[in-house]
Amino acid sequence: MILAFIGKFGAANRKEIDQLLFNKLSDSLNEKQKEIKIKNLLAEMSKKDKTIKNSGSQRKPNWIFA
Repeated sequence: MILAFIGKFGAANRKEIDQLLFNKLSDSLNEKQKEIKIKNLLAEMSKKDKTIKNSGSQRKPNWIFA
């Protein structure tokens, strides 16, 4: 979903990714757990897979294709 969003719009900030994924995650997770899940997913995609990279800053990330 994240890759499709970035492909369609060219980039995505953290707020847009949160809006995209928040309601897709399990209802058994609370809000903080969902934030951590998304953070871990972005870290894995940028560090391990190298499919995306942050072209912004750590405070205001802007994710693009690597």
